[in-house]
Parts: sequence; structure tokens; C-alpha cells
Amino acid sequence: MPDDDELERKFRKLAVEHAETRWLALRLDDDVKEMRQDIRAIRATQSEHTAVLNGHTAVLNEHTAVLTEHTAVLTEHTAVLNGHTAVLTEHTARFDSIDSQLRSLTQLVGEALHRLPGDPEDGEPPGR
Repeated sequence: MPDDDELERKFRKLAVEHAETRWLALRLDDDVKEMRQDIRAIRATQSEHTAVLNGHTAVLNEHTAVLTEHTAVLTEHTAVLNGHTAVLTEHTARFDSIDSQLRSLTQLVGEALHRLPGDPEDGEPPGR
């Protein structure tokens, strides 16, 4: 009967190993189910974030278009302002030239009046 005892031990050992294997398989199934739930949650979160990101991207594109329009207007205004600046510089130069000529003319008239004969105190205008 030693063979029966040996066979009985082997059978119990196989039964224990089988039970451990079933327990590990159940644990593995539970882990797989948990991972699948986690993956579903991750996918749902990713979908939400993708939708939000798409919304932000659309707003960003709108703002970029508006900014591009404003940049074009600013460029036009800068060109006009540069033209006005050139005209103002030109007019300032002309004004300075006229001012200088007017000062020279005023000096000449003052010198000419000073050289005229006659005494302004007697009431006679100079030159008469």
C-alpha cells in the first residue's frame, strides 16, 4: 500500500496546487477587471480633456484671426503715421527756415530804420 499512500499524497498535492492555481486565476481575473475599469475611466477622462482642448483650440484660432486683423490695421495706421511724421518733419524744417528768414528780415528792417535820417521825437516819421 505504499503506492496508495504515495498516490494519495500526489493527489492531495495536485489538489492544493489546483486550488492555488484557481485562486491565482481568480485574482488575475479580478486584476484584469480592475485594469479594464481603470482604462475605461482613463479613456473617458481623455475624451473630456480632448473636447476641452478642442474648445480651447477653437477659441485660440478665433483670437489669432482677430489678432491678425488688428495687426493689419496697426500696420496701416503705422504707415499713415509715418507719412504724417514725414510731413510734420518737412513742415518743421520749413517753419524753422521761415522763422530764420523772418528774424533776418526783422534785423534788416531794424537796421534800416535806425539809419534813416530824422528824429523820431519831433513827431515826424523817419524818411520824411
